[in-house]
Amino acid sequence: MIVGLRIVLFCGAILCASVTAGAREAVLDTTVTELGDMVVSGQEPPTTAPDRTRIDAPTIQVQDPGSLADVGALIPSARVSTNSRGDSHLMIRGAPERHVQTFIDDIPLNLPWDERVDLQTIPITGAATLTGTRGLTTLMDGPGVLAGSVRILPPAAVAGTETRLSLGLGEHGRSRADVQHQDRLGAWDMLGAAGWQSWDAWPVPGDVAGAAANSLRDNSDLSQFSLLVRGSRPVAGTGRLNLLATGWTAEKGVPPELHLGDEARFWRYPTRKRALLGASLDLPLDDDAKWDLQAALSADYFEQEIDPRGPDGWDQPLIPGQDYEWDRDRTGYGKARVTRWLGDTASLAVQATGRYTHHTETLTVGGPANAYSQWLTSLVAETEIRHRDIWVVRAGLGWDHAATPEAGDKTAQAGSGAPAVNLRLTREFGARSRVFAAVSRRSRFASLRELYSGALGRFVPNPDLRPERQDLFEAGWSASPGEWQLEAGVFVGYLRDGIERVALPGPDRQYRRVNRTEIRVPGLELVVRRQIAPDLSLDLQHTVMQARVKEDDAFDRPAEDRPDYLSRAGLQWRPPQGPGALCEALITGARWSADTSGASGATDDLRRLPAGVTWNLRLSWRFLHPDTAIDLYARVDNLFDQLVEYQVGLPNPGRIFTMGAAIDF
Repeated sequence: MIVGLRIVLFCGAILCASVTAGAREAVLDTTVTELGDMVVSGQEPPTTAPDRTRIDAPTIQVQDPGSLADVGALIPSARVSTNSRGDSHLMIRGAPERHVQTFIDDIPLNLPWDERVDLQTIPITGAATLTGTRGLTTLMDGPGVLAGSVRILPPAAVAGTETRLSLGLGEHGRSRADVQHQDRLGAWDMLGAAGWQSWDAWPVPGDVAGAAANSLRDNSDLSQFSLLVRGSRPVAGTGRLNLLATGWTAEKGVPPELHLGDEARFWRYPTRKRALLGASLDLPLDDDAKWDLQAALSADYFEQEIDPRGPDGWDQPLIPGQDYEWDRDRTGYGKARVTRWLGDTASLAVQATGRYTHHTETLTVGGPANAYSQWLTSLVAETEIRHRDIWVVRAGLGWDHAATPEAGDKTAQAGSGAPAVNLRLTREFGARSRVFAAVSRRSRFASLRELYSGALGRFVPNPDLRPERQDLFEAGWSASPGEWQLEAGVFVGYLRDGIERVALPGPDRQYRRVNRTEIRVPGLELVVRRQIAPDLSLDLQHTVMQARVKEDDAFDRPAEDRPDYLSRAGLQWRPPQGPGALCEALITGARWSADTSGASGATDDLRRLPAGVTWNLRLSWRFLHPDTAIDLYARVDNLFDQLVEYQVGLPNPGRIFTMGAAIDF
């Protein structure tokens, strides 16, 4: 009842304010927008199904993000969760984060060593659009994309120059500064961006058991600087070449798991560095526009240090033999796709993808360095056929292969392969409605860390892990009647040999990753968007799932960290100038999470975490002057200071107040 009253009060206040503001000019839809010619056409397959979400710059900006972690929840069926290593990951349809791939300019951002990436360290500066997919929409996304993907796309080219400056300040030492500048140098469209974000600590939610009022999470600080430079120019008439250089450096603390008390580990990342150089090309191969080439190349360097000595040791000199981890990654990536257009109604594309990574790991001061490497390759072919402008068939077939020629002091895995299949049928009812049905199969090979890393004694390696294999069945419907955008879909996934961690007996509280026999995940997705008035929009998302592990021929054991449901409700009032507001609620259903503390309430080393909701409120004022726009804002995240644990002993941040400004000129 209290939660419902709060909904009425806050959302009602926004509605009343929008009515009294009077009529204003219509604004562009904040969820779907078309990009200019700066975007590589080969970045996305044709849109033939209601399982893709495009999030444009105004929607991103109103979240006042410091990183990709701050906007991931805008994707339907998605949840951003922070694990015991302090890393924030995107989980789509409740699937493990390694089933989701992240890209920038068609170049992968997932770190091959761990096959995932900390979204909190991916800067959002320089991004104009995010595109999120759910499920396996195309084989062209590459190996490992089982649950979905998210792509960071740059802004469209501008005729002159554009600059955006933004600054945010808040409680507990929170600060954020971003600058983005676009210009044209001859034939090149140039983009430069730099960003800074930091905070001293997260606040603890008010209803955490035993927490003192206004207490802060131990060791939850962050300090990060990022830089991005991008150039894009036309080639061969309608083709385009893009060059990208980006990097960031950070120092970060890892909050301890509260339920382990004095036995919780204290980690810090004294150093986290990454540098990425990439190029992507979209090139017509003939004058008749029958052949296209899309290609991408990248070189990726990553370095981090993990200091597990605890607060009493972090400022002390390193001593030979102490636990202290160094990680170095060198990764090369390349892909090439050739497309043959068969008139206006069909196409055939063949794509080859290859990635090689070399990882060096040292676990003690002065200790030996173990070297690991992995090849991950893929060859796929996909065709799309349109019949009578109402039926669209997409069919794909491919082969993925992985090998680990270097495995440190452990046993290397021989190369293995797995087929990939995708079949999708879409029926269009005019330009505003369509239905689809799809079936797919694809595998994910275990990462080097899953196979070989001991994670400073927390995990026992398992070099015998087999690839995960997913069979996915989907069906959906979408329509755009008037000011409405409606989506509904059902899915059921069967993950065979799914990799999950299990707790090992003994006083050391260690884990080991193992292949589960089978995990079944049926679900239902609903998305509703409504442009209520020219300046007022409503966004509703709801996903229901039930993830179960098969044991003794029955799916009756819960799967780890997969919520029963996920929801988001957002009401936004955004006039061209004057006052504005955003009220949103993020709801996470009950889920099971690993618990090795031996506390009561745990079942098979899993503990049931209750459902919860966090509210965010943003108030703003926009000033317009010739060639200049100024936005002032104040926001409160987790308005009612509610607890929604990421995992057992890992609470979400409590209430945080920030304010800031942005200037476009």
